[in-house]
Amino acid sequence: MARMSKRAFNNVVIFAMLGMIFLFNINSFLPSATAPASIPLLPKDGYVLKIEQGSHKLERVGQQWRWSGVRQTLASTPEQHIDVWRQATMDMAKPPRSVLQTEPLITVVWLAGATQGRVYAIVPAANKVWIQFDSDWYMLNQVTIDELLPWLGDSEEM
Repeated sequence: MARMSKRAFNNVVIFAMLGMIFLFNINSFLPSATAPASIPLLPKDGYVLKIEQGSHKLERVGQQWRWSGVRQTLASTPEQHIDVWRQATMDMAKPPRSVLQTEPLITVVWLAGATQGRVYAIVPAANKVWIQFDSDWYMLNQVTIDELLPWLGDSEEM
């Protein structure tokens, strides 16, 4: 067995301590993982059964879709409307104060196999659509409020 002087043993202890400090703080030396660029509005494997907003409803009836509470003929078909929801993506963002002070449009999306609907608080502001979901705020990418909720221009009930 090799004998070490007191000075050499102190050097070993110092380098061992530096190694432990580096290992315990390695997360601060490495770049942090960035959040995903865009996340889907609905899960990719989600099977939409119903979308409710106020008294308006788009629901699946057999293999067809049916509007409820819509007074006038809309420019989009129910299938196109569901496709907008399925293809929409959103980025996590911090909303401006005006968005936080605006009353949101509460929309519930019911998916097959889920015991509760997915609740979205939607706030249209300045050509952008802000969504609060699970206490986080998101901004929709390339989707307008008229595409997301086409019945908003419909002021009367059925």
